[in-house]
Amino acid sequence: MLLFQIFPCPWFLISFLVPCYGSLQPGFSKLQRGYRLDRKLIQSFTELSFLDCVIECLVTPRCKSVNYFKGANFCEINYENKTTAETRYMESAGWVYSEKEHWPKELAGACSNSTCEINQTCKHKRYSEDKFFECVLSDCGIPDQNGINLSSIKREDAIGIHRRIHASCADGYSQSGSGQLNCQSNGEWKYNIVCEDVDECQEDPCLNGANCTNTPGSFTCTCDAGWTGIVCNEEFEIPLSLTPFMIFGTNEYREYTQHARYIKCKGVQSGTEH
Repeated sequence: MLLFQIFPCPWFLISFLVPCYGSLQPGFSKLQRGYRLDRKLIQSFTELSFLDCVIECLVTPRCKSVNYFKGANFCEINYENKTTAETRYMESAGWVYSEKEHWPKELAGACSNSTCEINQTCKHKRYSEDKFFECVLSDCGIPDQNGINLSSIKREDAIGIHRRIHASCADGYSQSGSGQLNCQSNGEWKYNIVCEDVDECQEDPCLNGANCTNTPGSFTCTCDAGWTGIVCNEEFEIPLSLTPFMIFGTNEYREYTQHARYIKCKGVQSGTEH
């Protein structure tokens, strides 16, 4: 019954598909009705049957799952699944969610054995004597420019050819540009965003004589003797129960005394014990 609800077609066509491609029952039995994966789109398609939507995923190496809205015959193929993007898996009335691995690869026909790259999709060739398929660019991949944050992408954003996404800069970066990225026909992103690292050390965040080192999107503090914490604002206390002892390093040793509330450093040339 579920088969006819999702994929309306004559019974004789179903009986033809099943022996040719193996059993479709595992795929239909694992459908998640009323769910979809949000904001992980490669591409979307209109006027496709459900099985055609599955096939689009099977011929696209980057695809891991599909969303399908039966009322509009609308298909979305995703570059992640509910396991790798758990927080993006959500209830959504009218939608059906399915994963690529639940379907026999033979549904892809000649493309089931293609050698297409991760950013390509396999297309069946007609009227060709020497080759039955070809690989064409499908997407621009996941943007990886330094400092870009993809948490602000919109529902309709996709990484496919001639699609676009909206991005922002991560914390610790200043942004210029609209934040829009366009996937060009050559498979490369056109960035209208520049994320420049902010030098937090200019604001002297490290306290009590600590040295500040700027890092991409952040900073680190090297605390002076007697201090600890992210910005060296916590006094390092030695338990009074400790007896005097020494800890040796390559160029220095620290002498802890019974009543010390700070660490006194003395330089030595070797790490040999006295």
